[in-house]
Amino acid sequence: MTRVGIYTHDFKFYHDIVMDLKGWNLPFFSITDLYSIPADINVILSSINDTFTLPGQIKARNSIEGIRKCLPLLLNREEFNKIVIGIDPGPRPGVAVMGDEVLLEAWECPVIANIRESIIRIIEDYSYRYVMIKIGNGDRPNRDVIIKHLKNLAPMIIVNEENTSTPHKIHDNALSAARISLIDDRYDISKTPVKFSRKNIYEKEFTTLHSLI
Repeated sequence: MTRVGIYTHDFKFYHDIVMDLKGWNLPFFSITDLYSIPADINVILSSINDTFTLPGQIKARNSIEGIRKCLPLLLNREEFNKIVIGIDPGPRPGVAVMGDEVLLEAWECPVIANIRESIIRIIEDYSYRYVMIKIGNGDRPNRDVIIKHLKNLAPMIIVNEENTSTPHKIHDNALSAARISLIDDRYDISKTPVKFSRKNIYEKEFTTLHSLI
Protein backbone atom coordinates (compact mmCIF):
# COMPACT_ATOMS: atom_id res chain seq x y z
CA MET A 1 0.00 0.00 0.00
CA THR A 2 1.21 3.49 -0.90
CA ARG A 3 0.77 6.31 1.60
CA VAL A 4 0.68 10.08 1.20
CA GLY A 5 3.40 11.96 3.05
CA ILE A 6 2.69 15.34 4.66
CA TYR A 7 5.44 17.84 5.35
CA THR A 8 4.57 21.52 5.75
CA HIS A 9 5.25 24.57 7.88
CA ASP A 10 1.74 25.85 7.20
CA PHE A 11 -0.36 24.89 10.24
CA LYS A 12 -3.74 25.55 8.59
CA PHE A 13 -2.78 23.47 5.55
CA TYR A 14 -1.61 20.65 7.83
CA HIS A 15 -4.86 20.68 9.78
CA ASP A 16 -6.98 20.73 6.62
CA ILE A 17 -5.03 18.05 4.78
CA VAL A 18 -5.16 15.65 7.73
CA MET A 19 -8.92 16.13 8.06
CA ASP A 20 -9.53 15.72 4.32
CA LEU A 21 -7.26 12.69 3.91
CA LYS A 22 -9.24 11.04 6.70
CA GLY A 23 -12.47 12.07 4.96
CA TRP A 24 -11.26 10.52 1.70
CA ASN A 25 -10.08 7.46 3.66
CA LEU A 26 -6.58 7.73 2.18
CA PRO A 27 -3.55 6.39 4.08
CA PHE A 28 -1.05 9.06 5.09
CA PHE A 29 2.02 9.68 7.22
CA SER A 30 3.10 12.93 8.89
CA ILE A 31 6.81 13.36 8.16
CA THR A 32 8.92 14.74 10.99
CA ASP A 33 12.36 13.59 9.83
CA LEU A 34 13.28 14.22 6.19
CA TYR A 35 16.18 11.78 6.52
CA SER A 36 13.88 8.93 7.51
CA ILE A 37 10.94 8.88 5.10
CA PRO A 38 9.18 5.49 4.89
CA ALA A 39 9.72 3.62 1.60
CA ASP A 40 5.98 3.39 0.84
CA ILE A 41 5.67 7.18 0.44
CA ASN A 42 6.08 8.35 -3.16
CA VAL A 43 4.31 11.72 -2.89
CA ILE A 44 4.67 14.48 -0.29
CA LEU A 45 2.01 17.14 0.13
CA SER A 46 3.04 20.65 1.15
CA SER A 47 1.44 24.08 1.10
CA ILE A 48 2.07 26.51 -1.74
CA ASN A 49 3.33 28.81 1.02
CA ASP A 50 6.19 26.45 1.92
CA THR A 51 9.54 27.69 0.59
CA PHE A 52 11.42 24.37 0.60
CA THR A 53 11.53 21.83 -2.25
CA LEU A 54 11.52 18.05 -1.84
CA PRO A 55 11.59 15.06 -4.21
CA GLY A 56 8.08 13.87 -5.06
CA GLN A 57 6.57 17.02 -3.61
CA ILE A 58 3.25 18.59 -4.56
CA LYS A 59 2.65 22.14 -3.39
CA ALA A 60 -1.06 22.91 -3.26
CA ARG A 61 -3.21 25.97 -2.68
CA ASN A 62 -5.55 23.94 -0.49
CA SER A 63 -6.01 20.42 0.79
CA ILE A 64 -8.51 19.22 -1.83
CA GLU A 65 -6.28 20.37 -4.68
CA GLY A 66 -3.37 18.56 -3.04
CA ILE A 67 -5.35 15.32 -2.76
CA ARG A 68 -6.59 15.50 -6.33
CA LYS A 69 -3.10 16.23 -7.67
CA CYS A 70 -1.60 13.27 -5.82
CA LEU A 71 -4.14 10.63 -6.89
CA PRO A 72 -2.49 9.60 -10.18
CA LEU A 73 0.82 9.21 -8.33
CA LEU A 74 -0.85 6.91 -5.81
CA LEU A 75 -1.98 4.83 -8.78
CA ASN A 76 1.57 4.72 -10.19
CA ARG A 77 1.06 7.13 -13.09
CA GLU A 78 2.12 10.72 -13.68
CA GLU A 79 -1.33 11.86 -14.80
CA PHE A 80 -4.66 10.45 -15.91
CA ASN A 81 -5.16 9.96 -19.61
CA LYS A 82 -8.85 10.89 -19.38
CA ILE A 83 -10.99 12.48 -16.69
CA VAL A 84 -14.76 12.14 -17.13
CA ILE A 85 -17.07 14.23 -14.96
CA GLY A 86 -20.52 12.65 -14.70
CA ILE A 87 -23.47 14.80 -13.69
CA ASP A 88 -26.93 13.62 -12.67
CA PRO A 89 -29.13 16.68 -13.30
CA GLY A 90 -31.57 17.85 -10.66
CA PRO A 91 -32.01 20.53 -7.97
CA ARG A 92 -29.19 18.79 -6.06
CA PRO A 93 -26.99 17.50 -8.90
CA GLY A 94 -24.94 14.38 -8.43
CA VAL A 95 -21.28 14.77 -9.44
CA ALA A 96 -18.76 11.98 -10.01
CA VAL A 97 -15.19 11.95 -11.30
CA MET A 98 -13.74 8.99 -13.23
CA GLY A 99 -10.03 8.89 -13.97
CA ASP A 100 -9.28 6.24 -16.61
CA GLU A 101 -12.49 4.45 -15.51
CA VAL A 102 -11.50 4.47 -11.83
CA LEU A 103 -14.07 6.15 -9.58
CA LEU A 104 -12.15 8.87 -7.75
CA GLU A 105 -14.96 10.77 -6.02
CA ALA A 106 -18.74 11.08 -6.05
CA TRP A 107 -20.92 13.52 -4.15
CA GLU A 108 -24.05 15.64 -4.29
CA CYS A 109 -23.86 19.37 -5.04
CA PRO A 110 -26.19 21.11 -2.55
CA VAL A 111 -27.51 23.69 -5.05
CA ILE A 112 -27.23 24.20 -8.80
CA ALA A 113 -25.76 27.67 -8.26
CA ASN A 114 -22.57 25.99 -6.93
CA ILE A 115 -22.10 23.61 -9.84
CA ARG A 116 -19.90 25.82 -12.04
CA GLU A 117 -17.36 26.55 -9.30
CA SER A 118 -17.30 22.87 -8.30
CA ILE A 119 -16.58 21.73 -11.87
CA ILE A 120 -13.96 24.46 -12.37
CA ARG A 121 -12.15 23.20 -9.27
CA ILE A 122 -12.20 19.62 -10.59
CA ILE A 123 -10.88 20.69 -13.99
CA GLU A 124 -8.09 22.78 -12.44
CA ASP A 125 -7.13 20.42 -9.62
CA TYR A 126 -6.67 17.10 -11.43
CA SER A 127 -3.70 16.21 -13.67
CA TYR A 128 -4.80 14.69 -16.99
CA ARG A 129 -4.44 14.80 -20.78
CA TYR A 130 -8.12 15.10 -21.63
CA VAL A 131 -11.29 16.02 -19.73
CA MET A 132 -14.96 15.83 -20.67
CA ILE A 133 -18.36 16.22 -19.03
CA LYS A 134 -21.24 13.74 -19.42
CA ILE A 135 -24.63 14.93 -18.24
CA GLY A 136 -27.75 12.78 -18.04
CA ASN A 137 -30.72 13.58 -20.25
CA GLY A 138 -33.27 13.59 -17.41
CA ASP A 139 -34.91 16.54 -15.60
CA ARG A 140 -34.70 18.84 -18.61
CA PRO A 141 -35.39 22.16 -16.81
CA ASN A 142 -32.54 21.62 -14.31
CA ARG A 143 -30.37 19.97 -16.96
CA ASP A 144 -30.63 23.04 -19.19
CA VAL A 145 -29.72 25.33 -16.29
CA ILE A 146 -26.67 23.20 -15.49
CA ILE A 147 -25.56 23.20 -19.12
CA LYS A 148 -25.73 27.01 -19.18
CA HIS A 149 -23.66 27.16 -15.98
CA LEU A 150 -21.00 24.86 -17.46
CA LYS A 151 -20.80 26.45 -20.89
CA ASN A 152 -17.26 26.57 -22.35
CA LEU A 153 -15.61 24.75 -19.42
CA ALA A 154 -14.93 21.45 -21.22
CA PRO A 155 -16.34 19.27 -24.02
CA MET A 156 -19.83 18.18 -22.92
CA ILE A 157 -22.24 15.52 -24.14
CA ILE A 158 -25.76 14.54 -23.06
CA VAL A 159 -26.21 10.80 -22.52
CA ASN A 160 -29.19 8.51 -22.09
CA GLU A 161 -29.40 8.04 -18.31
CA GLU A 162 -31.92 5.18 -18.45
CA ASN A 163 -31.32 2.63 -15.63
CA THR A 164 -28.99 4.94 -13.67
CA SER A 165 -31.47 5.32 -10.79
CA THR A 166 -31.87 1.58 -10.14
CA PRO A 167 -33.25 0.66 -7.68
CA HIS A 168 -35.42 3.73 -7.10
CA LYS A 169 -35.91 2.96 -3.41
CA ILE A 170 -32.29 3.85 -2.66
CA HIS A 171 -31.85 6.48 -5.38
CA ASP A 172 -28.58 8.30 -4.84
CA ASN A 173 -27.66 11.30 -7.03
CA ALA A 174 -23.92 10.68 -6.63
CA LEU A 175 -24.31 7.01 -7.57
CA SER A 176 -26.32 7.97 -10.65
CA ALA A 177 -23.61 10.48 -11.62
CA ALA A 178 -20.97 7.74 -11.38
CA ARG A 179 -23.05 5.55 -13.68
CA ILE A 180 -23.60 8.43 -16.11
CA SER A 181 -19.84 8.99 -16.35
CA LEU A 182 -19.44 5.50 -17.86
CA ILE A 183 -22.28 5.70 -20.39
CA ASP A 184 -21.62 5.56 -24.13
CA ASP A 185 -25.29 5.00 -25.03
CA ARG A 186 -27.31 4.13 -21.94
CA TYR A 187 -26.35 2.48 -18.68
CA ASP A 188 -26.01 -1.30 -18.85
CA ILE A 189 -28.17 -2.65 -16.02
CA SER A 190 -26.12 -5.88 -15.98
CA LYS A 191 -23.29 -3.93 -14.36
CA THR A 192 -25.29 -3.37 -11.17
CA PRO A 193 -24.94 -5.70 -8.17
CA VAL A 194 -27.52 -8.45 -7.77
CA LYS A 195 -28.17 -7.50 -4.14
CA PHE A 196 -28.59 -3.84 -3.32
CA SER A 197 -27.72 -1.96 -0.17
CA ARG A 198 -26.07 1.38 0.43
CA LYS A 199 -23.16 -0.31 2.20
CA ASN A 200 -20.17 -0.64 -0.11
CA ILE A 201 -22.35 -0.07 -3.20
CA TYR A 202 -19.59 1.87 -4.96
CA GLU A 203 -16.98 -0.83 -4.31
CA LYS A 204 -19.38 -3.50 -5.59
CA GLU A 205 -20.25 -1.70 -8.80
CA PHE A 206 -17.13 0.25 -9.82
CA THR A 207 -13.37 0.05 -9.81
CA THR A 208 -12.71 2.56 -7.05
CA LEU A 209 -9.67 4.45 -5.87
CA HIS A 210 -9.73 2.59 -2.57
CA SER A 211 -9.72 -0.83 -4.24
CA LEU A 212 -6.42 0.01 -5.99
CA ILE A 213 -4.30 1.54 -3.20
